[in-house]
This record gives sequence, C-alpha cells and structure tokens, in this order.
Amino acid sequence: MRASFYPAHLSDEDCRLADILASGGDERIEPDQQGHNKYGGTPWPREVVAFGSCTASQISQRGWRAAGEALHAFEKRAAETSDIQAASEMGDHIRHELIHLLDARDLEGLEVVLCPSGTDAETIALHIVGCMGPEPIENIIVASREVGTGTVQAAGGRYFSKHVPNGQTRKPGEPVDAELAARTKVHEVRVRIASSGARQPEDVDAEIVGLTREGVARGARVIVHVVPHTKTGLHAPRLATVEQLLRDHGDRVIAIIDAAQGRFSRRGMRRYLSRGFMMITTGSKLFGGPSFSGALLMPRPLASHLTGGGAYPPAFNDYLTPAQLPSHAKSLRASLVPQINLGLLLRWQAAIHEMRAYYQTPSDIRYRVLRFFESQVPAVLSASPYLELLYREPPVFDDTFDRLLESKTTVFSLRVKGGDGQQLDRSALLICVTSLNADIRDQLPAGADDDLRQAAGTLFQVGQSVYVGEQVSGEQDHVIRVALGGCMIADLASNESLGPTFEARLGWLDRQLQLLALKLGWIASSRSMLTGSPR
Repeated sequence: MRASFYPAHLSDEDCRLADILASGGDERIEPDQQGHNKYGGTPWPREVVAFGSCTASQISQRGWRAAGEALHAFEKRAAETSDIQAASEMGDHIRHELIHLLDARDLEGLEVVLCPSGTDAETIALHIVGCMGPEPIENIIVASREVGTGTVQAAGGRYFSKHVPNGQTRKPGEPVDAELAARTKVHEVRVRIASSGARQPEDVDAEIVGLTREGVARGARVIVHVVPHTKTGLHAPRLATVEQLLRDHGDRVIAIIDAAQGRFSRRGMRRYLSRGFMMITTGSKLFGGPSFSGALLMPRPLASHLTGGGAYPPAFNDYLTPAQLPSHAKSLRASLVPQINLGLLLRWQAAIHEMRAYYQTPSDIRYRVLRFFESQVPAVLSASPYLELLYREPPVFDDTFDRLLESKTTVFSLRVKGGDGQQLDRSALLICVTSLNADIRDQLPAGADDDLRQAAGTLFQVGQSVYVGEQVSGEQDHVIRVALGGCMIADLASNESLGPTFEARLGWLDRQLQLLALKLGWIASSRSMLTGSPR
C-alpha cells in the first residue's frame, strides 16, 4: 500500500523502491508521518541543500538511479537463480567495488563485512575479538557522545535500539550474546572538558595508555578506538600513541579506526589497515549514500577469524545475513538464517556510485571546494548575530595528518542564540533543525523581503544537535553542525544546473550559506517558531 507521505510525482514503482531503501535498519531509518527518518532525510531524492552529511546523507538523484537499476538487476538475477544467490552476488560485487574505490586492492587478505550501520559494526567487530580467545575484553571508546549515542552499548555487545535490522523487536541494553557481553567491559574516554573545549591531546592519550596497561595487566584483551573525525571534527587519540601500545602489548591490544564519518584519506586508511587495524566506515555521511550503509574492514591477521570457520551466536541473525559476509566465509555464512537484507544492499549500491563520483572528481577541484568551504562558512555564518561557531583547533599539518580531508575543516559546529541573546537549548535546536528542513514561507510576516522569502522556501538539511559539554551557567551546551559532503563536492565540480562554470557553482555554494544563515537566524529569533505561539 502506498504511504500517504509519498509525493504525487513518485510512481508506485518508485514508492516500492523507497520502501525497500528504508528497510533493513533500526528505528533511526524508519520514516515518520512526513516520510522523514530520524535525521530529516527521505528515502527518495528531493530538492534540499545537503549540509547534514556529518549526521546522515539525503539520497541524491544519482544514488536513486543506481539503487533502481540495482533492484531491477537483482530481480532479474533472482528469477534465474534465487533471492539468496542474487543477494550473495550483489554483496560480493559491493565488496569488490568498495575495495577498488578505496584503492586497497593490493592489501592481501583484506575482508569486508557489510553492516546496517556503523554502530552495528561495533558488535560485529567485538565478536571477531571475542573469537581470538576466552579472555575478558576491555573496549575503550573515545568521544562516545560524538560518535553515536548507541556506540557504548553496541561496543559492549548489547542491543542499542528497539528495532533491529531483521525486523524483530529487542530491549535496548540486553545482551546480543550473553557470554560475549558478560566478558566485555566498556571504558568511555571524553575528548572535551566541562566547558566544551577540547582536552589536551596528551591528556587523552595518557588516559588511554593507563586504561590499556591496566586492562592488559588484568589479563584482558583491550580494544582501542581511534576516531579520525568525530561529529564535531575532533581527532583522538594520536596514532603514534596507539602504535606504541601495539608494540608494547602485541595482540593483547586491538586497534579500530572509527571512520564512520568517512572523513579520511585513502592513504591514511591503507597505512593503518596494513598495520593490522580494523576500520569501521560508512557509504553515507561524507560519501553521500543513503543512510544507513556501514562496513567493517578487517586486515588479514584478524580476517582469518572471519574466514577460518566457526559460527555466529543465534542472535547475530538480528544484524547479519549471509550476503553481508564474503562468499568464502562459508562456515559463518552457514550459521546464519538464509535471509536477505535487500535494503542494505541497495543503499550500498547507491553509495558506491556516490563514492565513484567523488573520487572521479579531480583532486585539485576537490581541494578548491574544501578550501572555499573552510573559509566561507566562518565568514558568512559568523556575521549573523544569532550564530556562534564553536572554536576548534586549526587543521593539523604534520606527518600524521598530511592528508587532504584531515587537513581541512569540513564540519563546523554552531551555537544558536535566540532573540534575547541566550543560547538555545536542545529542544529549541530540534525545532530549528526541523524548520530548516521545511518550507516555512507561510510563517513569515507580510512585509518579509525577497531574500528572507527565498531563504524560508529553501530546504536545508544540517547535522543534528550534539552535546559538547556545559556552559559557564551549568546548562548543557548543544550545537548543530554544517558539513560539506562528497556528493556536493562532485556536484560543484560538474553539475551545470548549479551554474555554468566552476566559479559560478562556488558562487551558488556561497549563496546557500547566506540563505542558511538568514533562515536559521530568523527561526532562532522568532518566538512563534520556537514556541508555537501567535506572532
């Protein structure tokens, strides 16, 4: 049955594709009465200025076409063989393309597990570590508030959502597997001090080193997370520190790069996969594929636990299907229920096309867009009396971070102030984010000028609010975020509907930032918008 929120221009076939794209995840992906998921995206393309890639990406026309073509190919192949076989072949194709696009073809033994989200990948990674031996596991999560609200539970082998990808209902906090959860202890390491500022890198590193040494001394195997880019752009811990821990403790320490933001370079990724780090990434967020499409990359020493035999505990059927694993992981695949997650596979097919468009964009063009965004966001948004950019350290240029994305600021965090000059709280920020993502021209006063009317009618998707500490007053400090995504970079390079020349398209980007500042400032200063009371 066609949902009421689907726009009239979508055919029944389009609606079916959108239904599939919104399946096979948890409640974050489920459409509300307007067809929006938790992060304001829809499973069909629409005219929206996508500044929310640090939270989740809105599917583009390019991704939508790719998903539709993949669905047609799947159905044709399934008619010839079976749904299971067609899904298995699609999964292998996605893994092959992902490794190719990440320029990791020569990393012998590298394996990829497709996961419904980056958060789910934490539990899959934990199982791999659990297969290494019966020891207790201590899992060190860095910047948990800024990598995902469910990360701590998932990293402890526990359910973090009510709805799970196979459609079942579970109780958050309950173990996915009782034995694995019982021997896992999670440590949270903060990267901010109470006043919202970033902790000194040496303090963060010292805490992680201390926790690791204590865990190893207790006989545990310790997982250390490295976050190359949190939701607000922080990096922790320093990679040299983690490498020293690996030298000191050998396989008693397992390192995971949490690159779910996608804001990494291929050179940096290769460097650490080759040194035995696992890596979590997604095809959405920076790359612009539809939410949710996660992946766990495992180098050869760890991948042997994936392909060498064994079986998953029964509850892992909540997250995994055979096609999500490499075809040669025969024993693990056989331990899973023969079902498919077509929504995940189609989301990844769309993401692969977005990644290809991004990496096919000449590097000098990507660099120019990154530089333009990095300079124009502060210049434009700081001019508004209602917006305050959260201070962040300047990009680092050294041997560890001498890579394109990690040496550019692609996410800016904003405090938003109301008409009285006071910072808006989380509930008011939710209204701001929701209103930005809607046409609110009917809310404007009769005398509104043309610029404000244009701004009010433009839909903006921005990053949801994130808690970053406490204000001096003791109130919680929440920020929203404006981010640059790979899909927009590719469009600025070649999409002539944004302007006939590259310079004109940069002008389009500047104009969108101006309209964003105008619309957000008006919403924040409008009592009627924030309270629903009459003007």
